[in-house]
Amino acid sequence: EYFNHIIATKQLVTADIIRESNLSKDYAYQILSGRKDKPTRTKVIALCIGCHMNLQETQRALEISRNGILYARDSADAIVIYHINSEIWSVLKINEALHEQGLPLIE
Repeated sequence: EYFNHIIATKQLVTADIIRESNLSKDYAYQILSGRKDKPTRTKVIALCIGCHMNLQETQRALEISRNGILYARDSADAIVIYHINSEIWSVLKINEALHEQGLPLIE
């Protein structure tokens, strides 16, 4: 419900969100429809990036999905936070930055 609220509020197109999140179409639709009981943290983050969510919205989505919120003291999370705060809505660019640091990618 939360993602659908954000999508409606920001007047986003679901196909664009899925493309920008770099998630498979089926998995993304399972999350958006609520059929995916507990999506992984990285999948939720990817969908948040696709929805152009700010940090507060992303943290809320992580809480609702029963995943850990982003922590600035964690190197990988700090990179994600930086990109969100800089409004760089690209999972590919975030993954490039993570890869350069030898950190796990958003997949």
